[in-house]
Amino acid sequence: MPKYNSENRILFLIFFFILLTLLVWGRFFYLSIFRHDYYLARAKNISDNNNSAVPRGSIFLTDKDNAPYAAALNKEFSLIYAIPQKITDPMTLAKKLAPILELDEASLMKKLSKPNDPHEILKKKVSDEIVDAIKALNEPGIEVGSETLRYYPEGLHLSQVIGFLGFDKNGQTGQYGLEEYYNDNLSGFISSSDLVLTIDSAIQAQAGSLISKAVETWRASEGSIIVMDPKNGNILAMASSPSFDANNYSAVSDKNLFINPATLKRYEPGSVFKPITMAIGIETGAVTPETKYYNTGSVQVADRTISNALSDKILGWQTMTTVLEQSLNTGAVFVQQKVPKDIFLKYLKNFGVDSKTGIDIPEMSGDLSQLLSGRDVNYATAAFGQGVAVTPMELIRSLSVIANGGKLIQPRLVAKIISHGNETGEMKNKQSKQVISSETSVKLIDMLIKVVENGSGRRAQVSGYTIAGKTGTAQIPDLKNGGYLDEYIHTFVAFAPAYNPKFIALIKLDRPQGIRFAESTVVPAAKDLFHFLFNYLQIPPDKPTL
Repeated sequence: MPKYNSENRILFLIFFFILLTLLVWGRFFYLSIFRHDYYLARAKNISDNNNSAVPRGSIFLTDKDNAPYAAALNKEFSLIYAIPQKITDPMTLAKKLAPILELDEASLMKKLSKPNDPHEILKKKVSDEIVDAIKALNEPGIEVGSETLRYYPEGLHLSQVIGFLGFDKNGQTGQYGLEEYYNDNLSGFISSSDLVLTIDSAIQAQAGSLISKAVETWRASEGSIIVMDPKNGNILAMASSPSFDANNYSAVSDKNLFINPATLKRYEPGSVFKPITMAIGIETGAVTPETKYYNTGSVQVADRTISNALSDKILGWQTMTTVLEQSLNTGAVFVQQKVPKDIFLKYLKNFGVDSKTGIDIPEMSGDLSQLLSGRDVNYATAAFGQGVAVTPMELIRSLSVIANGGKLIQPRLVAKIISHGNETGEMKNKQSKQVISSETSVKLIDMLIKVVENGSGRRAQVSGYTIAGKTGTAQIPDLKNGGYLDEYIHTFVAFAPAYNPKFIALIKLDRPQGIRFAESTVVPAAKDLFHFLFNYLQIPPDKPTL
């Protein structure tokens, strides 16, 4: 009896393994012969959509507690495809599918009527409801598949910073922003890497919401916001409006929306530039904060009369501090004229006004070319930010020199590069260059606090905190006819707490409607941002409250 059972078990196992082998080979024969065309077509589709041998690296933000938040990742999406070889009645099937897939019946009919076609994609990125409806049809030749695509979570206002995964002649590649700048790292053929950004997810969401609201409220053509640590150059937030949906970039008709205006569009900044002029004057010993000049409301330079923006009335003796408080163009010209032109130009260059910042996304440099002529009037207007051009990123970096004790820092967006082999590459901050002395920096901070307490930045005040800042209301050049249009760009740059700043912020609005000066538009928006930052970063007050 035991012998009989033992022999049966052996025979059973032999029979089982023979059957299993036949099933495996049968399946292999079926897939390689009968389904060869289908899988070849599907493989081609996958290859057309992804030319990388490994999954593309993700991009992460963090918050103040170092909790990660994905800003770009790979996500699996459902798709509906047809196997036309199996379809016997394309017309009837097209009528059934058209309302479910929300596609044109004629175009469906054309795809389904290919008797030799083993694989035809009908619609990508379909919802669970559509998947359920397709499965309920139970139609031969209509299947549900999946594919892995690049996905960008909503609500971060980061499209122009991140860019997107697009196509060129070689297949998929990063386009614009970080996807382009770090394409080699993200798409490594052997091992890709993840990026961990300096951007704080909470600050980014708040900043993006604020600039979108400001653009809508003032019917501006465009707006940008940057929040940065002025001591090390870490970008905490960067957003612009209008933006675009990176998940559906192919639907964008205006390709200019792909351009990040914070780093790739320069403009004449206007009076927000005056602190740089004043810093040059104080650093070179040409003036002090207490130096006085007699304000007649205007000044003649060559054949041009330069007036103050707010009033051309005679204001009498004014100090350099009140020049910034009241944003007096004539006072800025007074400072510039006391500094030799070659020294003035040298310092502008040291402030990084006409050079790229080195930030790790595509950018352009500023423009000081009008000063190369040496004309007195060009230097005079440059003193109050007219006739010179900067990007918002260049401007906030230049004014960070005042905030951080006189150093020109290099801004950055990426804090770490983590390979999928778990090797972490810390991105070190570049060594900064001393542009002005720390003593000059403190004097400018004292003056810019007065701007927020008594001048055009009053609406940015937050009880318990010292805030230093400067507004700018700049006319837009008429590139067609020369001169300037009756349209304006509003800018406010401020940092806090003033003597030990944890952040510096720039808010800019292009062509706001129904309002002339920046103090009514970008300054109140800055106050909302500062309230959030003080609370979120748990920054203690630095002055007594009344």
